[in-house]
Amino acid sequence: MPKIISFYILNQVLKTLLITFIILFGILFFNQSIDFLEKASNGELYPSLVSLVLIFSVPSILEVVIPASVFIGTLISIYNLKKTNEITFASQAGLSNLKLIYLSLIPSAVISIFLIFNSFFISPSSNERLSFLSNSQSFADNFKLMGEGKVNQIKELNGVFYAEGASDLGFQNIFAKIESDDLNYILNSDEVTASSSDDSYNQIIFEQGELVIPLEKNDLFLNFQSLIFLFPKNQVIVNEDIKTKNWYELINKVDSKFYLSEIFERISLSLMLIVSVLIAVPLSLKMHESGRFLLIFSGLVIFLSYYGLVIGQKVFVEEGILSPIQIFLIIHGVYLSLGLSLFGLNNYVLDINSIVARKYSKKWFIQLSFFFFLVILFFNFIFL
Repeated sequence: MPKIISFYILNQVLKTLLITFIILFGILFFNQSIDFLEKASNGELYPSLVSLVLIFSVPSILEVVIPASVFIGTLISIYNLKKTNEITFASQAGLSNLKLIYLSLIPSAVISIFLIFNSFFISPSSNERLSFLSNSQSFADNFKLMGEGKVNQIKELNGVFYAEGASDLGFQNIFAKIESDDLNYILNSDEVTASSSDDSYNQIIFEQGELVIPLEKNDLFLNFQSLIFLFPKNQVIVNEDIKTKNWYELINKVDSKFYLSEIFERISLSLMLIVSVLIAVPLSLKMHESGRFLLIFSGLVIFLSYYGLVIGQKVFVEEGILSPIQIFLIIHGVYLSLGLSLFGLNNYVLDINSIVARKYSKKWFIQLSFFFFLVILFFNFIFL
């Protein structure tokens, strides 16, 4: 087969993969942006952190987008090549279905190496930074996220305040009540702000107001220009989520089935790129006459079930149903068998009308027995 044909097919596959990746990444990134902006508007995330959170979310988005792009891109590219008879022409020049799969596997093999690196090194580091950002918003940041026109709680002062309006630095026209072990404080203030005093303390500053201290006999009224409450900073707690663990941290605790399951899950994301191509290529060749919609719909059903089992395999381990290695082999074994079956169907035209006549033949019975023996052997290997 001429090399120019191989390069042409590889170019078409890569082009479709790239377009699919850009579309899917754009959709998920935009959706993630909307989600974070909504959190910022609801006071759950400080606006200045939105861009950082989005950047550190990219590796996690890639773990979804890359497998989907490889599968759907391969599916569509082979369909287009088959529909325009380019594969038919290439087959006359010596391109077999097996060589077509080899060519389609080249991009997925390279991308799978990147995905392994992303899953074990880049993504854990980003998840750790995301965890730190969620816990390390300064007190002043969190204070500004409180809303006007509602009662806000100040846990550090064991108090509450109500503000009629908001300013760039804090809030305006405030009524506040602060409780302590000895006294209760009620105050009205024109403005309240929060900031860091130094590395150890935060402060809340009330400007231009009146302080009322209820006493047993007479209440004490005091006017002030500036009233400052000083209190220690809370220590930032580092998140110990398993998703923040890199390869070295996971491998050091490989004796734990949960850490081992996490390792297999991350490896599975890369392995499914290879298996997905083994499914996508023969599926496109088999269903090219069924139309693009039905092909993509059928492909998505297969891919989503595959991806769901891959990212959910720890559930089976946590429930004690299977060991990590068992569920890993079962999931990929099933879909690898599906890919090989589809490949076999492309080399063998299934004639429904002849099934009844063929099923009683000696050759068919031997093939069925051999297949049944392989299934038994496979499951015995997994559960031993």
